[in-house]
Order: sequence, then C-alpha cells, then structure tokens
Amino acid sequence: MKKMKKLGIKEKVCNAIENSEYDAIVAVGSDNVLYLSGASMPFLYSYPDRPVIVIWPKNGIRICICPVEWESTLRNMSWLEKVSPYTEGEDSIKPASKTLAEELKGLVDNGGKIGLDLNRVSNALFNNIENALSGLEIVDCSDWIKTLRMTKTSEEAELLEDVAYRTDHGIVGSAHHIIVTHPKTEMALAEDTRVHCMERGLDTVGHHSMAQAASGISAKKMWPLVDRYAIGWEKVLQNGELVRLGMVSSYDGYWSDATRTVINGEPTAEQSKTFNDLISLRKKAMDTIKPGVKCSKVYNSVLEKAGNDGIKLLNGLGVGHGIGVTSHEPPYLTATDDTELKPGMILVLDPVISGPDGEIWRSKDTVIVTDTGCKTLGWYINWRAPYIAAYNL
Repeated sequence: MKKMKKLGIKEKVCNAIENSEYDAIVAVGSDNVLYLSGASMPFLYSYPDRPVIVIWPKNGIRICICPVEWESTLRNMSWLEKVSPYTEGEDSIKPASKTLAEELKGLVDNGGKIGLDLNRVSNALFNNIENALSGLEIVDCSDWIKTLRMTKTSEEAELLEDVAYRTDHGIVGSAHHIIVTHPKTEMALAEDTRVHCMERGLDTVGHHSMAQAASGISAKKMWPLVDRYAIGWEKVLQNGELVRLGMVSSYDGYWSDATRTVINGEPTAEQSKTFNDLISLRKKAMDTIKPGVKCSKVYNSVLEKAGNDGIKLLNGLGVGHGIGVTSHEPPYLTATDDTELKPGMILVLDPVISGPDGEIWRSKDTVIVTDTGCKTLGWYINWRAPYIAAYNL
C-alpha cells in the first residue's frame, strides 16, 4: 500500500465540480475511491460489502468515510482533509450511510444536489443512502466521473509512461532467460516475469495483477489455466514455438497492461508474416487515432483492414481500452463506444489475431492521444519485430 502522488488531480476535480451542477460528489467503488483519495489500497476490491465513501463538496473539506479498522491507513495515505470512521456491526452499509448523512449536513444545504456514481453503488447501499439523505436530491454522476478520469493530467501521463516502461523492461528481462537448448517451463517463465517486474519497483499484488506465459498448444487459448490465474502450465517450451508473455502490474496506484510475443528460436516465414500482420493492425489503429475521432471508428478501421488483408482478427474483444487507476477502464476501442478521443487520453492498443496454427498473437502498446494523433509510451525495445530467443549453451 502506498500514498499516491497528487498528480494534479485535486486541482482538476475542484475545477470540474466548480463548473458542475452538483453541490457535492459522493463516490463509491474501489477505483473511484483510489482516484479521489490518493490512497492505493488494492485490498478494497475484496471487500465490496464494507463501503468506503468519498465526499467531495463544491465548498468545504473533502472527507473519506471508512470502517474504523482502516482509519489509520486512510489517514496516512489519503490527501483528503478528513477521515470519518464508522463502527461495523452485522451490517456495514447502515452505519456507513448514517455517517455519510451526518457529514453531509454541514456541507450541503437542504434541497442540494448530490452526484452519486450509480454504476458503482449496490442496490442495498443505494437504498440506505437514499433513505439517509432525505431532503437532498440524488442524481447520477457516473458519466461525469468517467469523463473526468478518461483524460489524464500531465503528471498522470508521466506516471503511466513510467509504469509501461518498467513493465516492458521486466518482460524483456524475463525473455532474456529463455535458452533454446535448455528451455524453461511456462510456469517458471511466468514467475520470472513477475520477479523481474518486482525488481523494477512494480507492485504485483491486488485484484488485477497477473503474470502469464503461454506457448505452443497453450497459446491457442486466451486463458490456458484459468483456475490458476493463467500463470502457465508445467509445459516445457519447445524450439520454434510462439511464447506469449503477459504482465499486469501497478506503480503508485496506476496500472500497466502488457503482453509481448517471443519466438523460441528463429521464426518461420509464417510466424514472421503473422507478426507483421499484427503490427499492421497496430499501425492502422495509430494512424486513425486523432482528437475528435470516435473510438468506434478506430475499431471499425482495424476490422476493415483485417478483412481486406485476410487477417484473422478475433471478433468481440475490441482493439484496445483505457488505463489508469485500473488496468481496464473507459474509453474502449469497440464497435459500440462512440466516445470522442481527446488529447491526454491514454489507451492500450490490443488487436488480437489468430496465427497459422490457431495460436493467439497479441502485442499490447500503450499510447497517448496528442493534439495531432498519438504517441507510443513505454517501449524498452523496438517492438516492430518479435523478440527472438536464440541463446544456446
């Protein structure tokens, strides 16, 4: 657990609320709490029945409500001015809602408008909040918070680039341990990836974190070992196989989502062509990404190129997503997301294709939308070609 840097978020949120219709924002959900409080606590995802609530008023101090057990943690980690604990009983929702009502009394006049992210609140918690806040108007602010979080501050962008670079470096470090004549198992390689990322200061704990290695027949599945978080089988890597290395990790509360393709030995002509096909879809996405372009247009442009070139793009997955205080967040490069891209949005590009033997190929890239297009963030090496493991002993 770490105290996050302020990253310009406090000023950004204050300005947004000042220009909004809300007298206060009431935020729930682990991701919103992390974003607004600055307290990186990955364990919150495991306790959805123990509410942590952030109150961010237009005028007045900002408050975090939490179980008394977590009070000292929030005080030490959060940049909010006040932490207000509640004592839990058989039901945590009622005391949390009661504390919320008490704190809002001094911040918002009767009849005031409270923005609540309805996408993050359970029915039970909403009913209790609605009863506790009688006299106040509760309206949905989920789109407001989503829009706020999608465009990063320059400090957030700098941190996300750092996280992407450290993760890319960690994956390359683990790939250095692939020796063609003395191959490792997938599971050992996944552990190498995790350890190399930890050595670069990354956190590999929390709800989203995962290391993966998949090769040969395992590479034909998206999640070859679901019940073990896809970390890999005890399968030994074989010469000439595709090896897919993935790592999802965080640093100072912000996430990376990386997957790279390694060839265990010299690639065949078919493998080289498949990788070039994958790179051509990435280039198409990057050429399409510009301010004002809809996410759905980026997806459709990649889909059209795949169809024209005979590339087996896996449908239904989209070709990318946003990243920030979670590993997957809006906007999404899918057929149904009509969000218009803006400078400062950070995306993970992830077209996924099927290779000649049915194996799944992917190579994720983090990019930032600029004033004129987009720019790649966090490359440790040049990923215009696959990494070739050719060490021999």
